[in-house]
Amino acid sequence: FHVSMSVTTNPKLQEKLNQLVAFGAADNKDAFVRAFVPLDLTEEELADYLDRLKSDDTEWQNLKLEIQAIAEGRGVQRIAGDQVKHAVFHFQHPTMAQCDREVGFDFINEEWRAQG
Repeated sequence: FHVSMSVTTNPKLQEKLNQLVAFGAADNKDAFVRAFVPLDLTEEELADYLDRLKSDDTEWQNLKLEIQAIAEGRGVQRIAGDQVKHAVFHFQHPTMAQCDREVGFDFINEEWRAQG
């Protein structure tokens, strides 16, 4: 059984992923969400997403596992985009068999954020 490995070639994106992993490891949902969500989200949308993560531990655990997997490159089949302005990680979910996932990031205002 071979697990594909592929990490980003962009140091700033890797730094962002590592920061998100650290927030997740500390169970700091507020800091995680504020560093993760698209910059064009309203405060209300941000609060709604944060409330959802606080009330649904399964979603929070899955999100942490997914970000950790792409930060480590574990299960990442490919990274689409130029990794300068856009990057979409295509990967196998870390705990769900036969569950292909993708998470996209955009570089906006000198910061990497999840795609909306």
